Amino acid sequence: MAATLDINLTFASTVYALQIDELVVNIRRSPYSQGMYGRDPLIKDFGFGEPSVRLRGILPVADGSDGTRTIPSKDTLEDKVTDNFADDITLTILDGSGAVGSNSTYVGKISDFSATLVPGKETQYWTFTMSLVTKYRDSAA
Repeated sequence: MAATLDINLTFASTVYALQIDELVVNIRRSPYSQGMYGRDPLIKDFGFGEPSVRLRGILPVADGSDGTRTIPSKDTLEDKVTDNFADDITLTILDGSGAVGSNSTYVGKISDFSATLVPGKETQYWTFTMSLVTKYRDSAA
């Protein structure tokens, strides 16, 4: 399974490189609708939005490195997820050259983390999904 996206996940001052196959950005809106007798409903949007990010990728069985950043194992990432409740987490999408691309940083909290051991691959990697409730990306909103 070859990961294709280059993602940094930063807990406090520790930066991890994640091997990501899929990244989904979602913005949930909550418009208000009020039915009116004999007329079209009145629809209002008060401008509230709830951005979130979902990642899917692989985690090695043991910590690794790409030369400059740590690639966390499942156990290392799981420990960070359970130890850093108060800290904001920064998710940075890199443009492939190693430089930070514009409009690519999200700050938030992890809302869900799950890791799955794939039969036949237990000595190589775990697959994982992670969801973050975030603020809007740096230049949005």
